[in-house]
Parts: sequence; structure tokens; C-alpha cells
Amino acid sequence: MSEASTVAQFQDLKRSREAAGWKLLGADTAPLICTCLLGLFPATGSRQVSAAALHAKLDLLLESLRAAGVEPSQPAQGYAADWVANGWLRRDFPQGAQEEHYSLTVAAGSALRVVEGWRPSVTDTTGSLRMESRLASVRSLMRQLDQLTDDNPQARLASLYAEKAAIEYRIQETEAGRMVSIDEDRAAEWAREIIGQADQLQGDFDRVRDQFEVIHLDLRKRLLQHEGSRRELVEQLLDGIDIIRETDAGRAFQAFWNLLMDASEVTIFEETAHALANRSFAAKLSFDERLALETLKARLLAQATDVHEVRGRFVSGLHAYVRSREYAQQRRIMQLVSQAHRAATALIGHVRANEEIGFNFDRTSAAVRSLSQWSLHDPAVSAVATRIEDHVPELASPEELRLMVLRAEVDMRAIKTNVREYLGAMGHASTGDFLKAYPATQGLGTVLGYLQLTIRHGKAEKDSELLQWVGMDGELRAAWAPRYTVTKECIDAIK
Repeated sequence: MSEASTVAQFQDLKRSREAAGWKLLGADTAPLICTCLLGLFPATGSRQVSAAALHAKLDLLLESLRAAGVEPSQPAQGYAADWVANGWLRRDFPQGAQEEHYSLTVAAGSALRVVEGWRPSVTDTTGSLRMESRLASVRSLMRQLDQLTDDNPQARLASLYAEKAAIEYRIQETEAGRMVSIDEDRAAEWAREIIGQADQLQGDFDRVRDQFEVIHLDLRKRLLQHEGSRRELVEQLLDGIDIIRETDAGRAFQAFWNLLMDASEVTIFEETAHALANRSFAAKLSFDERLALETLKARLLAQATDVHEVRGRFVSGLHAYVRSREYAQQRRIMQLVSQAHRAATALIGHVRANEEIGFNFDRTSAAVRSLSQWSLHDPAVSAVATRIEDHVPELASPEELRLMVLRAEVDMRAIKTNVREYLGAMGHASTGDFLKAYPATQGLGTVLGYLQLTIRHGKAEKDSELLQWVGMDGELRAAWAPRYTVTKECIDAIK
């Protein structure tokens, strides 16, 4: 190693010493922290845990440690807050969730994999088998690399013919009943190697997700700092081009995503994992290892889907951002700050720092007052008691109903599913039939959703019908509306 590379390695390790992963391994309470994090986020478990579930499970883990003589210094909530501050836990609010969710950071995941690798093997034989399985993996990769990088046609043909001869020999041996299988200990260790590499792949997913966040913030920064009138990046965003997908991280993830979405490959992958988990050698694996092997495809797909959704949210967020008023305001602020900086730079050497220029700058400030001086607003003081009047249901026009639907955020996907299900069973229906068969979970919004579909796809009848439903406040309501009948032939059109 040269002197320059030695110094560079030292500087890299010095910076890594301040990273969250190294701090976790060097913490005085690292055994307690790693034990709890491994219990909260097992390899076969969910990658995200709700705040309530995490605190409850962490309480149980801390209680188990107290019973063993370990005395934690904080409650579960305190530990969780510290781990977030130290960069070992990520706290997010997923779209559609009712509360915060926690997940391991990339640094913590890497540190935990190091800790798991330090744990002693059951026997020396297991260690030698692990070395053998890794050596076999390295040899396989070397052969593939050699074949794929050799431009000599004769050498490649010779290699292919050799593979063909080996396959034909194995076919003949199998047909003759002379099948060669590895022993169960060696097979179990190969399975553990597969599980270990899959765990590392999940860590790669976390790193890609973090890279997407960095790229997203960098794109916003570049959008604001550009001083031109129209930027190519803005034009691409407005044209709907996925900028994040064109990055190195985006292309790498997209290649894996395409492979994961290949139906034939996924089917073979899933069937192979299921078959391996049920072979005789699997009895030598622990329950968690067998579960990890059998659910490997599902776990990879779940995390890949999460990364895919994160990228989609960032792209849609960028699209909305460049169209928003916030972008225009922030861009204007950046332009003014840049102009002021250039003007100040131009005065260097002409105006001294202590020279009077005849301009007073009033600094912004905030008045600080005691909380006791604030008077809280009491809604009951301004409330006006009014008598509730009965309203006679009237006939509403389809146009009024359409405008009301456009203003409401109705779960049309669930409504369409209900309509297709009911028509498939009964053959025809009106709005009132749907309301009798399914509850109006969004009150009037659900009623308007059914009306919209029956008006669009149904046939108008001469009479009207009385629609009845239970509102979101639990009160029974009713309204007269034109009757429209939808038939089974409209199922394909309702998507």
C-alpha cells in the first residue's frame, strides 16, 4: 500500500468513526441497544413498526432484561427518542398511516449485521462449512465473469461444450438412479449463506432509499439555485420525465425491480424457496431461518415496493413543487439573496467594513411574553344555540349531484368494487339497491359516488326513488333522487 493510499484510508476510517454505525458498535450500552434493535426488527419481520407497537414491544424487551439483572436507564420512549437522535432509528409518517412509524437506518442495519457475524458458530464444523459455501459462491461468480468477459469465440465454445457434457453426464447418472447429493450439514450452511446474502440485499434497499432522498433534496436545491429563466430540469419535470430514475441509484434499482416483476423468474424463485424450506436438511435450520428462507421473495418484494413508492412520491412531489406557488416564492428569494451577495462582493475593496453608508437596517425581532398573558379562545363563548329544523327531502338534479361529487373526496375504488360485485351477483340494480347492500361509510359522499356511477352507466327511469343511509354521525338520513338502473353488461365499463 502506497503512502498516499495509507493516508487516504486513515482519513476515511477517521470519518467513519464519527458515523452512526460505528458509534453504535462503540457505545457503552451497545449490547443492550443491539439486543433491543434485533428484537424489534428481526430478519423475518416487518421493516417498519408503528410507534405504539414499538414502544409496547420495547417495554417487554426491557422488562425481560430487568428480570435477567440488567437495569435499563430509560423507559422505552426515552430509548426510542435517543436512537432517533443518534441516527439508529428512522421516524416517518407513511402515507395513509394514523401514527408515526419507526424503521432501522442503513447505519444501524449494517452495524447489526456486523454484530450477527461476530456471534460464535455452534461448532467448528459449521465455520468450515460456511467457508466452503462462500468459496463455492466465489468460484461460481469467477466462472461466470470469465465466460462473460472472454471475447475469444473458441474459448467460449469450449466452455459451453464442457458445460453441455457435464449436464449430459448428470442426466445419464440421474436416469440410472445414481444421484449425487450433498450432506445435510453442508446444505444447511448453504441455506444460511443464502439468507445472509438476502439480508445484505435488504440493506442495499435501505441505501437506495436514502440515496433517493438525497437526490430529491439535491434536485430541489438545483431548481432553486438555477438563475436562468427556464431550466432543462424543470422542463423535463413538467413533461413527466422521471428524473430520479435516470440517476445511478435509480437505474440500479430499476434493473432489480424489472427482474422482481418478471412473472416467470418470480415464480421459479418462489417455488425454489418453498421447496428448499421443506427439504430434509431444513430440519437443521432454526425456525427463524426456515421462515426467512420460505418468505424470502415476499420480504424482498415488500421492501422493493416500499422503495418504489418512495421514488414515486418524490417524483410526484417534484412535479407538484415546480408548479406550486412555494417554488416561485423560494426561487424569488434565492434570486434576491444572490443579487445582494453579488452586489456586496462588488463593493469589496471600495467600502470599508466600518464605513458609514447612510443606511439603517432594522433587524427583525419577536416580542417575548409570558404564557400567562395569553387568553385562550373558548368556542363555547361564541356558540349560538339554534333550533334544528326538519328538512323535507327534495328532488335533486343530476347536474347538482355531479358538482357535489367533484367537490368531495370519495373512495371511488371501493364503490366501484361494490358495484361490480353486486351486478355480478344480481344482474341489475339502482342506487337504492347499492345503499341497501353496502353501508355508506363516507355518508353523503358514498351516496353521491353511487349516484355518479348509476347516472353515467345506467338507464334513466320515469320514477324517483327514496335513498336512505346512515350518516357518519350515526343518524339515519333520506333524500329523493332520480332512479337509474345499471345492468350486468356495464361491469367492464366500471373500472
